[in-house]
Amino acid sequence: MVYCISYDMKNPNRNFEELHESIKSFGPWWHQTGSVWLVASSKTSVELRDYLKQYIDKGDLLFVIAVKPQWAAVGFTQEEYNWIKGLPDNYWE
Repeated sequence: MVYCISYDMKNPNRNFEELHESIKSFGPWWHQTGSVWLVASSKTSVELRDYLKQYIDKGDLLFVIAVKPQWAAVGFTQEEYNWIKGLPDNYWE
């Protein structure tokens, strides 16, 4: 399944390295914009959320949602479009 992971960390001096490395560990990923990632994983949204909770503080926001193959975008590079277009069909199930 392809998921969109979005977060809002309240501490402006936050070190995001551990969170980012954890997101990358789930499977093929695209760091779409500042705090938005797309990741292909066999885990559920609940499993992803529960694992990532260890990297956020009280008051921070974390949102994980499944992405359907019907999508639209504008302004990204061809490489970025190719990432999502090139995912195997089994990630969209």
